[in-house]
Amino acid sequence: MRSLVSKAFTPRRVAAMEDQVRALAVGHLDTALERGTFDFVADFAGLLPMDVISEMIGVPPAERPEVRRLADLLVHRDPDLFDIPPAGKEAALNLAGYFADMVRSRRSVPRDDLTSALLEADVDGDRLSDDEVISFLFLMSVAGNETTTKLLANAWYWAWRFPDERAKVFAAAGRVPEWVEETLRFDTSTQMLLRVTTGELSLHDTVVPDGARVLLLVGSANRDERVFPHPDRYDLDRDTSKLVSFGSGRHFCLGAALARLEARVGLRQLVDRVADYDIDAEGATRVHSINVRGFAALPTTVTRR
Repeated sequence: MRSLVSKAFTPRRVAAMEDQVRALAVGHLDTALERGTFDFVADFAGLLPMDVISEMIGVPPAERPEVRRLADLLVHRDPDLFDIPPAGKEAALNLAGYFADMVRSRRSVPRDDLTSALLEADVDGDRLSDDEVISFLFLMSVAGNETTTKLLANAWYWAWRFPDERAKVFAAAGRVPEWVEETLRFDTSTQMLLRVTTGELSLHDTVVPDGARVLLLVGSANRDERVFPHPDRYDLDRDTSKLVSFGSGRHFCLGAALARLEARVGLRQLVDRVADYDIDAEGATRVHSINVRGFAALPTTVTRR
């Protein structure tokens, strides 16, 4: 499945999307910056990633707000409640139904989008079933939206909290990629992953048995002082080449290049248009989630260049 899907996420294909991502970012920012004060999440960070994913898979513009709403409900968790709330379960069913209809439509009338490409993909005679394509679209709409939304807002927040670091990137827009990478290390969107061992292994003088459930603390690994000196310091000058925010090896995130592109392009447009900004910390609210860390609202006031 990964070999079939990965064709849509090669570095070349992702790089070719830069102009499209930029146009989407500018469209949302022009509206938000015109007001001067806006919610960074609702008016920008929560819109751009879903628009990019929607463009890829073929969700019409008029239907994107509803797909985004369902995806947000899916990952929301009520405080002090660890189970999936009823609204999240309903959203999951509705989203799966929406993509089932989309797949049926593309089977009848293929289009120039990722959904049609997945239905037609063939690797040595192996093809994806309708259910597999629906599952992947479901994954794309949640994982490809939620985590990048949080990455954008986390970058905006931590640069505000560390004005010396903010000054570096606002004085030299070419440093936006370093801003993105340090945010990925310092406060990554996905804080933990659950895995099951397929054999006995030894890790840090501890034997982990076969079939054990292991909770991988990604956020903690990115603060490992053996790898990142002064790990609790938000520092755009550090070497972030060993961060593990996107996993590693065969499990490396398929959408890593796309997420980085969206973050670089979106933040670069902000740096080019904004001289400085302030955040209403009292009005900022975080999402309630088991493993996703970020903001549900981030009130912002900007001073335009």
